[in-house]
Amino acid sequence: MRFEGELVAWNPDTAFGTIRPAGGGEEVRVSQVAFPMDGDIPHLGEKLSFEIVTGRDGRKVAAQVRRLPPPKRDSAFIPLRETKGRRRPRRPRTMWMLVGALLVLGVLGMAQWKASHSKDLAGMSAAPTARR
Repeated sequence: MRFEGELVAWNPDTAFGTIRPAGGGEEVRVSQVAFPMDGDIPHLGEKLSFEIVTGRDGRKVAAQVRRLPPPKRDSAFIPLRETKGRRRPRRPRTMWMLVGALLVLGVLGMAQWKASHSKDLAGMSAAPTARR
């Protein structure tokens, strides 16, 4: 009979871990040799399907372990708690837009000031000087 559960402990040095059955009950030991030879190492929290057999020492152990595919989700709906580590789409940076607007206003203001004061500046240089 097959059971489903989650890998709750894994020691890569000894190649042994523990699976917690989804329906409850006592945790079951699992060895690296029970996993499929797909080249992928066991990961904590991984959902698994397995059979329970009695080991040489008389304890229950998992055998013929299969990895379960992750549940499919609607891509339009992502719960808020799962968006924490994800990057948000890039949006224009408000600060840089503000800096750009201030720069444009500064250049326009300088041009306006120069145009309004050019007559005064021209008049000052054309003013007659007293000669003796």
